[in-house]
Amino acid sequence: MPSHIDGNADHEPEAAETSCASVKTKLCLLMEFHLDTRKAGRLLIALAVLISLCGVVIHIGAIFAGLSWLRFFNAPQSVLSSYEAGTWLAPASCLVIAGLMGTCAYYAASALGVVRRPPLQRTGLLLMSAICGVRAALLPVLAIRHPELRNTFEILAALIWGSAGVGFMVSFFLTS
Repeated sequence: MPSHIDGNADHEPEAAETSCASVKTKLCLLMEFHLDTRKAGRLLIALAVLISLCGVVIHIGAIFAGLSWLRFFNAPQSVLSSYEAGTWLAPASCLVIAGLMGTCAYYAASALGVVRRPPLQRTGLLLMSAICGVRAALLPVLAIRHPELRNTFEILAALIWGSAGVGFMVSFFLTS
């Protein structure tokens, strides 16, 4: 029954105000969710930067800390033999890996606006994310045939670098 017939015409503006307030509330909630999502994204990116920088410190530190660090961080036998023999493979491989991890940190930090935007930023972030994701996803598959990969270090490393990969992917999506 129309409101003007039952004498409740004064309720129409109230209903319109209520629905307008409801829409405003929903928009505010959506904006809060978006802001919370961006904040969470920035935290994931910062985590990727931190993981990468820790990798740099570990790999450079391994050059100076010696054989015990190389063994602890599961360096390949060829690197261990190189360190014992005093050849270039151990320090060179540590420096190359530290450089790659430093590049990862720089690219992710650029997504946060901390450093200047590097060339091919989005391509680099996508590639870094893919490499970290593949590294994390391959461990369970490889561990089936290689029981030496079934240890706490390898599992934690896969989880940590998988998390970094998520941060790089978020970096990719938040940059333009």
